[in-house]
Amino acid sequence: MSILCCRYESKLIRDIVEVIWTKLQPTSFSYAENLVGIYSRLQPVNLLLGVGVDDVRFIGIWGMGGIGKTTIVRAVYERISREFEFSFPLMDVRSSVEKSDLLNLQKQLLSGILTKQANISDLHEGATIIRRLLGQKKVLLILDNVNHSSHLKYLAGNQEWFGSGSRVLITTRNEHLLIEHGVERRLKVEELNHDDSLQLFSWKAFKRVYPEEDFLDLSEYVIDYAKGLPLALEVLGSFLYGRDLSEWNSALTKLGRVCNLEIFDILKVSYDGLDDEEKKIFLDIACFFCGEDKDRVTEVLMSCDVSAIIGLKVLTERSLLTVSHGRLWMHDLLQEMGREIVRRESTDEPGKRSRLWLPEDIKHVLTKNNGTEAIEGIFVDLTESEVKVDVNRKSFSMMNKLRYLKINNGNLPKGLESLPNSLRLLDWTRYPLKSLPSHFDPQKLLELSLCHSCIKHVRIGTEPLYNLQTINLSHSLNLVSTPKFKGMPYLEFIVLEGCIRLYKVDPGIEVLERLIVLNLKDCKNLVRLPSSVSGLKSLEDLNLSGCSKLEKLPDELGHVACLETLDVSGSGIREVPSSIGLLKNLKELSLHGCKAQSPKSWNMVFNPFQLLQKRSHIRAGLSLHCLSGLHSLTKLDLSDCNLSEEAMPSDFGCLSSLRELNLSRNQFVRLPGSIGQLSGLETLLLNQCRKLRILPELPSYVWVDASNCISLDTLANQNGQYNSMLEGTFVNCFKMVENESCGSIALSLLTRYLKFQHWGSSVHSTRNFSFIGPGNEIPEWYNHQSVGSSVTVELHPGWFSNKWTGFAFCVVFRLLNPLPPLVKMSIMCSWTANGQSLSSFGLGFGEEWGLPVLDHTWFTFLPRVGFFEEWQDIYYQLLISFHFCHVDAAIINEEILQVKNCGVRMVYEEDVEELWQTLMKQNNTRPGLQHYDNDDDDAASSSANRAHPNRFKQLHLEGAGPSVSPYIHD
Repeated sequence: MSILCCRYESKLIRDIVEVIWTKLQPTSFSYAENLVGIYSRLQPVNLLLGVGVDDVRFIGIWGMGGIGKTTIVRAVYERISREFEFSFPLMDVRSSVEKSDLLNLQKQLLSGILTKQANISDLHEGATIIRRLLGQKKVLLILDNVNHSSHLKYLAGNQEWFGSGSRVLITTRNEHLLIEHGVERRLKVEELNHDDSLQLFSWKAFKRVYPEEDFLDLSEYVIDYAKGLPLALEVLGSFLYGRDLSEWNSALTKLGRVCNLEIFDILKVSYDGLDDEEKKIFLDIACFFCGEDKDRVTEVLMSCDVSAIIGLKVLTERSLLTVSHGRLWMHDLLQEMGREIVRRESTDEPGKRSRLWLPEDIKHVLTKNNGTEAIEGIFVDLTESEVKVDVNRKSFSMMNKLRYLKINNGNLPKGLESLPNSLRLLDWTRYPLKSLPSHFDPQKLLELSLCHSCIKHVRIGTEPLYNLQTINLSHSLNLVSTPKFKGMPYLEFIVLEGCIRLYKVDPGIEVLERLIVLNLKDCKNLVRLPSSVSGLKSLEDLNLSGCSKLEKLPDELGHVACLETLDVSGSGIREVPSSIGLLKNLKELSLHGCKAQSPKSWNMVFNPFQLLQKRSHIRAGLSLHCLSGLHSLTKLDLSDCNLSEEAMPSDFGCLSSLRELNLSRNQFVRLPGSIGQLSGLETLLLNQCRKLRILPELPSYVWVDASNCISLDTLANQNGQYNSMLEGTFVNCFKMVENESCGSIALSLLTRYLKFQHWGSSVHSTRNFSFIGPGNEIPEWYNHQSVGSSVTVELHPGWFSNKWTGFAFCVVFRLLNPLPPLVKMSIMCSWTANGQSLSSFGLGFGEEWGLPVLDHTWFTFLPRVGFFEEWQDIYYQLLISFHFCHVDAAIINEEILQVKNCGVRMVYEEDVEELWQTLMKQNNTRPGLQHYDNDDDDAASSSANRAHPNRFKQLHLEGAGPSVSPYIHD
């Protein structure tokens, strides 16, 4: 017999044995059949298991206590254990080791293998025997609730311990144990969703799938409290089973106030496994910093001489902490557990606890002077409670370990004798005194925040504060001067916004080589900024907006090399120093509302030597020499600067990175042609430019908002060409539609958009087309039209083909009543398919745009990229309706707005070509008009067109239309 035949017969025999073995295994009670949400939880586990694959796999399942890890592995064990030669669950390894030791656990496992008592003397011998006995077997081993690396080392050393096809499932609260053991397949167990939570609670509280009607609201309260933690849902549900409404109400009043002991004890196991420093970090976050920025909290903790970076990592690995969007979070019940630990430090006397956060406890300590050296932190917002606190002048005298003090509205009727020098954070909103205690010398202070305070002068200690990084004295109305910065050399943030009496900034500010943010917004009495500001090597954000008496910036401001944002809007600035062109990293510059009173043009404001240059017959091209270096500038705001055509900066083309240009509320008739050189420009704002008559040649696919430009004649530029735009907002531009209908303009722009979408232009792949302007006609091209606010489209099988490009919409509307001031509203479009609601999108208006007068029409196109593939299964009827609502989604009285007509077209590739050809033919019948031609060799192409090969010439088609930027809500 050949070797091949022997191998085949051997494999066949093994397969037969496996089938018979499976048949002989006893059928146990179905553990998983009544487990809520278990099947959705098992799906990712099944993917990791890869049952049927012959490799050896270790799968780690981790998460916080009570999240359901054990439940999952029990269900897995029941489902697949019969497919293995040997299967054994070692449940709650941690408790078993604590009750006896790890050697006894090895004996338990070996007894299961040998079916007799194992006799081993030490862990190494046990590990050797386990490896020898299981090395050739297909094994399923469950190691539940592992909390030490030795458990894995001596029970499941590595893949070589087990035969082909084996699976080892490990549950733990500590992900790092899995990483340390080389377990690459890891799964974090998340909380139950609302529906599964309600169902699980109902089974425990009512023995049914849904709560009784009278108990539904109370059940929802429990669901919100438990936040998807199965442990809490089961414990509370079982406790409430069979109780009446009055007992439920009584029990639920305790939630959040009195910690449930069963839940507390299980969760506290994770806390008990931390070292002292990790416990300190955990309690700080539970009491004070949950939801705060991770980087800031790290800085604060490091100032307290703890190893914050590794400490936060350990808490995350042990399922006690999560990081989401850069912020620190923990489950509500973990936070409650942490606060209960602090409360138990002294159940009767809050002054003997390490951390205080409840207003009544803090009032007791601060008014009775019961504080002790045990207190490390006080965080309270008294404005959100009815508790009023008159702080005893000696309240802090005994708190010599106090690290954090955050208080709002605490009164000091008899003054304040002292503050602890141990403070790292001092945040006292509405601090009522004019100065800090004279002997206050906090050498480790990191942040000082006295917003809305009565402070007049800031003097802190006699020694330099080398750890101080942030000073926030915003809206302190009595503050007249800044602190002496020489004693705070490592400041990074200075916020003095709204200090209306501040008139002096310390000239020694140049010593602050680490300063990143200097905010002097609305310091209306500030007349001068010291020239030493130019020495701030790290400054990134300088805010001088609203400094109405500040007329001049330091000449050497351009030497602040790291500056990224400069805001002088609403200030008295009349000249921008010529050195501004040296700001190579400047990204945002706002001069909004800087209305120079002198006759100088803005060319001279940007370059005070321009007048001399003109007299010397130097070329005007040098007029913006000082801006030519701003290659990083992405946003420029020159709105409401009273700019006439002559005073406009003449050359924007040097701003190669510019994305947004705001020229609203100015007096010019036309714009500089150099705007067309801004190839990256995305947004051009021209609101309320009432004298503007014509647009220049614009970069392709820009969003133009020219609402209330009442003198605007046409969208064609000086060359008679239509500018290409993805979005255009032309509310109340009635003169624009005197010679050409809104529909003709909008369809011309839409055709270009569709044409280039068909050609695969990436600029159209994710952005919608939108246009709004005066008009009340819907072009015939929209083949589904209706009077009123809704229209129905019949969808037939196959409509969602590869040639379908999207939906084109048109809506005629009128406001019947004015909107409240500064309120932004929107027209929302809702979709209903076969009675099922789908997504919605809308057009917003109001605020700066002003309100549409008379009829306006909104044209928009939604490309297919915004539609999920499940749309292809929608047949029969699609109902599209339009309604008026607040941008915050609150529905407003519909009588404010009337939707008069609406139309829609499902656009396919052939429609695009047909529309294009129709427009070409109509244009050819109109003498003297140019049209777009995609022939690169067209001899009629002007030099301007060669510079802008995608320029769209003017086209005509009768109709009506509008635009803006639609947004989609799932």
